[in-house]
Amino acid sequence: MNEALQSRWQRLSVREQGLLIIAAALVTACLVWLAAFQPVLNWRDSARAAYTAAADDYRQIGAGAARLAALTASGEDTALEREPVRSVVAGSASRAGIVLSRVLPDDAGRLNVWIDGVDGPRLMGWLETLSRDHGVIVVRAGIEQAGQGAQVRAQLLLARSGA
Repeated sequence: MNEALQSRWQRLSVREQGLLIIAAALVTACLVWLAAFQPVLNWRDSARAAYTAAADDYRQIGAGAARLAALTASGEDTALEREPVRSVVAGSASRAGIVLSRVLPDDAGRLNVWIDGVDGPRLMGWLETLSRDHGVIVVRAGIEQAGQGAQVRAQLLLARSGA
């Protein structure tokens, strides 16, 4: 096979031999570029992007920790935690125009609440306000339609977040 290639090479003109050598050099250069240099450059770019994202996350976490430290130092969290869940829920429900049918605290400091005949969107808005403004979350909820329309009946178990 080697002799067949050598004889074929000898039959080519000098110009054709030169063109084949240049083509082989270009193909080799392309293969080296694609196999060695391009992956290294892509890795460098992805590492730079990952570093930038990690640095941004670090700055955000640092800013959040500073805000938390400021809130803790100012005593805002402790003031919220000192107010009983029952009074927070009752006051918030009153402001939202929601009538609590029954309220029953449990031993863990949570609050069982029954509500009859309230608009579903109003109930959801009130629960969001409780969570966002007062740190009271829904641990368990049972909500069912009460008659026609958007009226619902709900049984909720509410607690302070983290409790």
